[in-house]
This record gives sequence, C-alpha cells and structure tokens, in this order.
Amino acid sequence: MSRFSHTADFLEKEILEVIENIGPQKISAIVSDAAAALVLAKKKITEKYPHIISIRCIAHHINLITTDIGQMYQSHKVFQKITSSW
Repeated sequence: MSRFSHTADFLEKEILEVIENIGPQKISAIVSDAAAALVLAKKKITEKYPHIISIRCIAHHINLITTDIGQMYQSHKVFQKITSSW
C-alpha cells in the first residue's frame, strides 16, 4: 500500500472493499488516526453506511502527546537525570 498515494478517494475505495467483502452488516465502526484523507474517506463511508460510526484512535493521540512531551527541553533534562542515576 505504501507505493500508492493515500488520497481520500483511494482510502475510501480500499476500506469499502474490505467492508463489502466482510459484509457491511458485520461492521459497526472504523477506527483510525486523524489524517485529513482518512477523515474524509470515513465521512464518505458513513454517508453510505450510516450505521458505521467513525472513531479516532485514542492510542494514536496518546502517542502523539507523549512524543511532544518527550521532545520538550524540560523533559530532556529529567530523562538525563533519570538515566544518569542508573
């Protein structure tokens, strides 16, 4: 999949293929990150299948937040103190 451009149309087509292979009645939600192309693709899918809800992945958001915190200057000082005491 990495060789293809992940546009909203491409992602919608790929997700719809999976949904239709499994059976839309067996799908209740789509979970993903908040990438703009995915948000738009999921919007189109939920318009076609209103019973399927769109959910943002909380684990992805927690990862983004902790990465940002880890990159702060103050965090580097704390990490250095912790690792130097081992």
